[in-house]
Amino acid sequence: MLKIIFYVGILFNCLVINAFQLPKKTAPIKIDVEIQINKIYDINTVNETYIIDGYLVANWVDTTTKNINESIIYENQLADKKIADDLWLPAFEFINTIGVRDISNKRIILHSDHRVTYNERFRAVFSEVMDFKKFPFDTQTFSIQLEAFSYDETKLIFSDAQINKDWEVSGMSEEWDILDQKKYVSSIEYPHLDKNRKMKFSRYNLEVIAERKTNYYIWQFILPLILIIIVSWTVFWIPGFSEKLATSFTLLLTVVAFNFNTSIILPKLPYKTFIESLITLSYLTIFVSLLLIILGSHYAKDNKQLSFSKLMEISKYTVPIVFILLVLLQLYLSFN
Repeated sequence: MLKIIFYVGILFNCLVINAFQLPKKTAPIKIDVEIQINKIYDINTVNETYIIDGYLVANWVDTTTKNINESIIYENQLADKKIADDLWLPAFEFINTIGVRDISNKRIILHSDHRVTYNERFRAVFSEVMDFKKFPFDTQTFSIQLEAFSYDETKLIFSDAQINKDWEVSGMSEEWDILDQKKYVSSIEYPHLDKNRKMKFSRYNLEVIAERKTNYYIWQFILPLILIIIVSWTVFWIPGFSEKLATSFTLLLTVVAFNFNTSIILPKLPYKTFIESLITLSYLTIFVSLLLIILGSHYAKDNKQLSFSKLMEISKYTVPIVFILLVLLQLYLSFN
């Protein structure tokens, strides 16, 4: 009996000691992030990529740093040496980049209150899913997605992102107007990293919503094209079959030449955009006019009940009305 009590006492003491020796669950490191975009440029509509030049600033508290009386700054090679020697720094990764980002300058500031500030000037090619169906009246979102490569939410989280009016986007391609910007923190799950548990990573998101400037496309492309289409309707007012036919063919060649000369400003995409649909309608309008003139004249000779002049009179109004209705339908399908 005494042996049983003795062994039970030993087992109880081991359990108590082990309980006190279990590692305590520490709170994840909280990092404040701010990104300033200097310029967004080289927007590639086919590859859906763009280049961003900007600054990354991250702040956190590291109690393992030495006590100092005043702030110490380490730049570039000295910053790399400090990180290699004794300073903890998470591997910040831009998730939606293509290739490696270029870091032209970096610095680390150690503060007297154990705060650490990491700052870098970066340049990278970013990618985002874009929809150009409304081109040139489209609005696009240019985003930056930042994560810590090796630390999930149990070890590291980004603090709630707030819009700082002093950190507005200072540069944008001249073709775009910035409408708004959003900053927020999200949680992203990566099931493939660990089969035993769901690993979630904190992600800092910056989104710049920009609208394409349309004045250039309206004055250099859309307005001239519409004028050519309106002129094509005058063939129904011109007397004489040969004059009608010659005018229609001339206008058709004009549209072809116009399209060839302006194709350089159109995005090369695998789907139709608004402006390309407008070009298709212009071809269709002139083609229908040619059919009405040629076939109408042919059947009017064989059929006394069919009046070619009456057909042209009806076409003066029906062709423009049908074209306008098709454009309105195109607008509805493109913007809804």
